[in-house]
Amino acid sequence: MPNVTLSAERLFQIGPWVITNSLLGAVLAGIALVAVAIYVSRHVSAVPGRLQSVLELPFEFVYGVVRDQGGRTWRQMLPFIATVFIFLLVANWMGILPGVGTIGYYAEEHGERVLVPYVRAAAADLNFTLGLALISFVVFVYFGIKVQGVRGYLGELLAPQPRWLAPLMGPIELISNLSRIISLSMRLFGNVFAGEVLLATMIALAPIVVPAVFLGLEAVFGFVQALVFSLLAMTYITLSIAEHHGGEHGTEGAHGEDSHVERHPSDAASVQV
Repeated sequence: MPNVTLSAERLFQIGPWVITNSLLGAVLAGIALVAVAIYVSRHVSAVPGRLQSVLELPFEFVYGVVRDQGGRTWRQMLPFIATVFIFLLVANWMGILPGVGTIGYYAEEHGERVLVPYVRAAAADLNFTLGLALISFVVFVYFGIKVQGVRGYLGELLAPQPRWLAPLMGPIELISNLSRIISLSMRLFGNVFAGEVLLATMIALAPIVVPAVFLGLEAVFGFVQALVFSLLAMTYITLSIAEHHGGEHGTEGAHGEDSHVERHPSDAASVQV
């Protein structure tokens, strides 16, 4: 039975860099994406064939979602959201490939002989999901500063309206923003890790028939988790922009310039339910 642990297992070390099996999974997912990008760039056609059509499906899907839900800045956030979605989708689906999580070496742990896999799903390591959440946090803070400026963004964050409630609401707003890092990282990690435990259990109980059913479910869950993470990141970016426009509704709302931006955060935020 594969050894499923909360922390990624160490494979080897290159200088100060420790290479774990989850890190190797993330690297392989990145290599796969680069290989596909090179292939598509050299074989792209105005009239796509079957393979090109299949490869374009996830891009067309995320393009439509961001265009419909991202407000007036959807073009600026599309590259980041699409990259996160495609990368997570490939990384999650790699976790259910034959040999991933089941081929490795045997090691002694607590007096027991366990199988340590060479490759694990990248998101089964909290370090990976936390790093991705931190990157997303920096991105939506960047969009907020880009729209409002540093002083305006910090003012809205630490001294929100009404000003007389700022000593109370400022810390709450700050904690709320920081908690998004935990929300993004723990949700993705928890679901992917739970999927690993489920598959390992099913393989031990019924090695042939039952795991095939759960592999199909894990493929669906991998897509859903990539989508949820991407949409939450998009929601936080949209909210960081909408907060600014909401404060200036009295001056800009009369012209109807920001009504489109203000509607979408509530729609996109529904993915958190």
